Amino acid sequence: MTVQLTLKAYKALLPVATGFVEKSALALGLDQKEALALTVATEEVFLYLCDISAPGTRVDIQCRSAGYCVQAGFHFEAAGFQMKAFNLTAVPSFEDDRAIRETGLLIASRLVDRFNLKHVGKRLFLTLIKDKAYPETSGLDLPAPVPIRRFSIRRPDGEEIKIAVRMIRQYCRDAIAPPSAGFPGKMADMFAIGEVDAALATDTAGRIGAVLFWTRDASDVLESFGPYVFHPESDPEMAVALLDRCMEEIARSGAVGLINRYPGTGLPPEYFESLGSLTLCRGDGTCTNVEASYRHLGEDKGMTVWAHADLIPFLEAQYQKLILPREIRQVTAEGEKRALFSVLSVEMDRFRHWTILRPLDYGEDHNKVLEDHVRMLEKEGFRAIFFEMDLKHAWQAHFTPGLLRNGFDPRLVLPHGGRGDLVVFQHRVDGQA
Repeated sequence: MTVQLTLKAYKALLPVATGFVEKSALALGLDQKEALALTVATEEVFLYLCDISAPGTRVDIQCRSAGYCVQAGFHFEAAGFQMKAFNLTAVPSFEDDRAIRETGLLIASRLVDRFNLKHVGKRLFLTLIKDKAYPETSGLDLPAPVPIRRFSIRRPDGEEIKIAVRMIRQYCRDAIAPPSAGFPGKMADMFAIGEVDAALATDTAGRIGAVLFWTRDASDVLESFGPYVFHPESDPEMAVALLDRCMEEIARSGAVGLINRYPGTGLPPEYFESLGSLTLCRGDGTCTNVEASYRHLGEDKGMTVWAHADLIPFLEAQYQKLILPREIRQVTAEGEKRALFSVLSVEMDRFRHWTILRPLDYGEDHNKVLEDHVRMLEKEGFRAIFFEMDLKHAWQAHFTPGLLRNGFDPRLVLPHGGRGDLVVFQHRVDGQA
């Protein structure tokens, strides 16, 4: 569900903007605390727009529910808007009126869970995202895993989704699961709105032996995680049957491939090709290399990607291994004017001590911005730090030299993982070579 308000950038209309976002957030599922945080963030953004915009400039505000979060989007003229305050490393400044105004954006960025920025011609679309508050896995009794020899595959309901997530946390502790699997209610909401789908392997008594999840968006490549088999003496064919069901379902979507970055406990290796590995961490601080895999499902018609010269040898090797038709175009710096400031968004998983950096804007200070982010994240205890680069956007490729200088290595390519192919860099963990 999406609701929209259009108004002019006058400070007198601030109560209209904040009232709209607060009432929308509550109606769309946030509780009072989360709705208030999104409302205060809206106040800071709207006041900033009033300060930098010509009188009467149009501002469109959209509130949208995504089941497990609410998004507040602001569509406005881009002139004068300084995104640098949204960097995690930004600090308040009171040197002049302009710096004081930008401090409001810094406050807004800290009140939400994540944000995004998209240029649409001369206008910007800024999206502030606030997640619903979910409890950790509850202390409810779980069914004990039993060895299952004869099974059937079926789609679960919402309550079974929550049980399966709790069983993953309890009985598959050595396996790395995605952050969403830490919250049974969140996974149930994602399942209810169709963002993820799942299949269970159960016996005739309805006892759950294994589960597999996969995404259901409109991308060319979808992603699965699992299968998670809950008893080591169960029939290993459960994992194969679950993957067969997954591929039967997604074949109707026209997807050209399936990625698996969280292989659970029983991913059949013959079904996939290796993309490489990432070093992921558990809640107890221990880290392990986890292999990412890929399976072709249909014809990949190819694409053009942009890359810095330092990354081209890595890409050529990956594309040759996966037999992906790609034209690699090299980006160059030929004296053209660039923005002064770079902006990175940060997605954190504090429980597992890992985080993902994603570029929103590239500027002259890109090397310092990367260095400052790594220093701050390491100080706060994050052991696994990733950077995702979308090769569809030429400007993102310019981050490559700074990444290499700051201890990041390209680890794998996710075909069609973003608007184009996605390269995942990882900062070296504990002196990792």
